[in-house]
Amino acid sequence: NIHNLVDHFHQRGLNRSIFLSIMDGEESLSRYSPEIVVKESSARTIALLPHIFLMHGTDDYSIPSSASSQTFVDVLQQVGAQAKLLLYEGKTHTDIFIQDPLRGGRDPLVEDVFSIIYADDATRRNTASAPTPRRLVFEWQLQLARWISPF
Repeated sequence: NIHNLVDHFHQRGLNRSIFLSIMDGEESLSRYSPEIVVKESSARTIALLPHIFLMHGTDDYSIPSSASSQTFVDVLQQVGAQAKLLLYEGKTHTDIFIQDPLRGGRDPLVEDVFSIIYADDATRRNTASAPTPRRLVFEWQLQLARWISPF
């Protein structure tokens, strides 16, 4: 619910008035809030949705995982959608899709994506894997990027 994030973003440095101007004013927040849009959608519309997987780091300080993703999954499930939250312990907003791939090695996100894609095919699910990528940058560079990143 974007209404609930205005104060959080303000505390993180995104001034309330700037955020509201980006969103076309406070009266427009409901129109852009996925949670509210889902609640107002018809059962026929919800039935057309695919199975939804939200992936979120538990150390995401730009959008807290407990306050946003779990609430959104709960709302999706309440209206009849199939939704699941996958939490990545100790990961920030960008770790799972930027820093971790640059780090190389085993990638839990890629493994989860394969298990989702091949959920109905046990043989392929057990044999599907991506090549293990090599490290692309030094760890100190990743830690510096994590420290500087506003996300």
